[in-house]
Amino acid sequence: MKILLRYFYFCEPVARWRVFEAMLRRGLHELGHEIIELEFDPSLAGDPPEAEFKILPHKCKRDAPSGDLFYKEMHMQGLFTIDHLGWGSDHSGLLSAPDLSGIDAKHAEAFCFGLREQFLSTGHSKHRQPPLRTIDIRLKPYVLAPLQSPGDESVVFHSPIGVLEYIDVLSDWAEAARHNVVFKLHPGMEFPDVAATVRARAASGRHVFVVDENIHALIAASEAVVVISSGVGFEGLIHGKPVVTLGNPDYRWVTCRVKVDELDSALADVKGYRPGDREAAYKFIYFYYHKHAYVTNGTAAEKSALLLLEYLHKVVGNDAGVRRFPGQAAS
Repeated sequence: MKILLRYFYFCEPVARWRVFEAMLRRGLHELGHEIIELEFDPSLAGDPPEAEFKILPHKCKRDAPSGDLFYKEMHMQGLFTIDHLGWGSDHSGLLSAPDLSGIDAKHAEAFCFGLREQFLSTGHSKHRQPPLRTIDIRLKPYVLAPLQSPGDESVVFHSPIGVLEYIDVLSDWAEAARHNVVFKLHPGMEFPDVAATVRARAASGRHVFVVDENIHALIAASEAVVVISSGVGFEGLIHGKPVVTLGNPDYRWVTCRVKVDELDSALADVKGYRPGDREAAYKFIYFYYHKHAYVTNGTAAEKSALLLLEYLHKVVGNDAGVRRFPGQAAS
């Protein structure tokens, strides 16, 4: 089969994407397929007519109906998913709550502890971060509110509110409840209207702050993380923090999911966060890292490559052209 593999266009994390693309290429070659490689064109124009199967980066079936598989780096560096519907909330594997019953709680806890130790020793996150520093004690206690790109597809298609409304809702709640909220601007790029809005709210209020510190220092010092669908919520679960979601990220199944007018009840849930809640979060992280996604770095990369090969064999088929999506009966 002739398979079109679109590789991700040049940007800061492109080296990490190249590693996953190499894993895809090796798997497809091993299955006997012919690969046509082209740079990803956001307009999706110019697909060669001989391509029988198309693998695209950073898209979903919704906005690229001609695509067959879609891959994307998710909440941590080197953590990729691939699926026939898309990524995040569109991914077919997390449209419903996953079965975590087969995951050992102690093993999952130890795994998350190890990740957290790495975070707090290196300060590394998916996006570039300032050096680790101690958070000003005058901000405590606070809930952390990381800001996203207003055009993030997980916000546009899977959230009842946008980023500017999120700022206003949380700021209004902070002042009414007299409870500190710490916003952090998105580290990947500048959004002038978002920055102006949040800084104006901080300047006019007593309980709203904008702090540009390392995200792991901010998570560790917080009592909870409140997100629309930011990947910081995923990191918050690794830190063992209660996470409140106003949108529908793919990790929503182990968070406190609330509507915009339910923040008071969300804070009650935060204060009542139980060991069983944290255990479920750790098990979900373990499931996501080892069973849902594919890792391109560290000791897990070799096993991920084998899992990816198994997935491609099931979905794309071998050189005879047999293809079947998960859950689709053989013809």
